[in-house]
Amino acid sequence: MSKPHPLSVPPPRVDRLELIANLRTAVGDEMVVEAYSFLPSGEIELRGALKRAPEDAYRPIRQRIEPLGYTPYLHPDGQRYKLVIVPGVVARAAPQDPVFNVLLFAVTVICVIFAGAFNGETLDIGAGLMFAGSLLGILVTHEAGHYLVGRKRGAKVSLPYFIPLPLPGTFGTMGAVIVQREPFENRRTLLEIAAAGPLAGFIVAVPLLILGFALSSAELNPVIPEGALFFGDSLLTLVVTALRFGRPDALVTLHPIGFGAWIGLLITGINLIPAGQLDGGHIAYALLGPRAKYVSYAMIAVMAGLSLLSTSWLAWVVLLFLFGRNHPSPLNEAVKLRRGDYALVIASVIVLALAFVPRPIY
Repeated sequence: MSKPHPLSVPPPRVDRLELIANLRTAVGDEMVVEAYSFLPSGEIELRGALKRAPEDAYRPIRQRIEPLGYTPYLHPDGQRYKLVIVPGVVARAAPQDPVFNVLLFAVTVICVIFAGAFNGETLDIGAGLMFAGSLLGILVTHEAGHYLVGRKRGAKVSLPYFIPLPLPGTFGTMGAVIVQREPFENRRTLLEIAAAGPLAGFIVAVPLLILGFALSSAELNPVIPEGALFFGDSLLTLVVTALRFGRPDALVTLHPIGFGAWIGLLITGINLIPAGQLDGGHIAYALLGPRAKYVSYAMIAVMAGLSLLSTSWLAWVVLLFLFGRNHPSPLNEAVKLRRGDYALVIASVIVLALAFVPRPIY
């Protein structure tokens, strides 16, 4: 998910004193303005006390300020609050036409079926259908989690865009994205939307993985040919392998359903890396605020270390360095997480620990 920048509708030119009078009037029902200042960046700061809780006061403030051509960002300021008035308003998007989303999904389905059906020499459409059903079942559930929770929380989220990858030797897809059409309102909304996707996908992936392993075969003392290519284990697959075949180091020939589940879990684990605008990065920001950037720096170093085990992480080192070091601020920083919200953080950390594959391909 991404956040649109910059704000797209500029404010009209107004005399400074008139502007402050208009802003005071706009926020007067929700905030007692005690001081104001104009910043060199063109932003305006209003400081004072709120008349009710920030989660209740923010939306009416925004609804009154946006018609003036500005977007308000609310921050705690000691015992008071600071309202940063930013020039420009996010343009309201027209109702989305789902035709393009459906076409992308249809192409993705075809690509994933053929990716699962081609075994290097022949096509097995039955295997492709089982592989696609498993993998896409996880991905669709993941994106549905983001979308449904986003709509429930009033966030301007798009329908998912599935990304087909019609190249030989790939999985047929690069996953999917949902576009956030405006900044997240607060950290609670950010946490709930971010965590909903991987948690929902994981719930579907686990039984598919178990079913796939039940249909798979294994060699306990295999003769491994030179140059063989392997797919690595997560903590979860090690446990399932040990339960199914009696030892975690068995060489498993995965059934297409199991292989689709393995890829779905791999994507879940990658999404939960706490960096940038990955789901894990959103969760880290919801928990730590601006300090989450230090977690992103640490994850770049971790990915660089993991690239010594598998060169597949090198691309992520570059991507995280370019796009994953910082996270945009939500509109209302004054809303704090509640005790129950930490359960989502804990659940996400557990899923990351179970699903992450340190050496995906070697």
